Amino acid sequence: MSNTVLLWIGSLLTGTVISAIIGIFLGTALEYLAARTIGIVWRGSEYDVRGRWRSVYSYRSRGTARTAEQIMHFHQVGRSVYAKNIGGTSPHRHFLKLKINGSYLTGSWRNVARNANHYGVMQFRITADGTEMIGKWVGFDSNSAIQANSWKLTRQ
Repeated sequence: MSNTVLLWIGSLLTGTVISAIIGIFLGTALEYLAARTIGIVWRGSEYDVRGRWRSVYSYRSRGTARTAEQIMHFHQVGRSVYAKNIGGTSPHRHFLKLKINGSYLTGSWRNVARNANHYGVMQFRITADGTEMIGKWVGFDSNSAIQANSWKLTRQ
């Protein structure tokens, strides 16, 4: 093979690797940034879930039933929704990535608090007046046991 072909193949492989690294480490952050900027003017769904929501969810920790509360800020672009914890009394700091389909929001959650390693999925039903989202979450706890419980969001 000529040096030109080898250089072209090397450049292609390097570009692919760099693109994959950016997608893995920055993908969610870039999507969230786009939702914050573009979402201000483009909703694109029957429901507008942008803004502040009070989040209340139940879980078990070391065998004890607990309820936690946090304030979350939601951004929306079309049917894509991103939310993150902006305060509250919860020891957890959640980041949500959801899709709206009719009156349902379905997606994933991640606890981004320091030293947390909790991930899962959830589904909410948006009430007809758009002021509440009521649903369930499922995910792994720190012992790799699967937990599931209720999660409710109320517009602030």
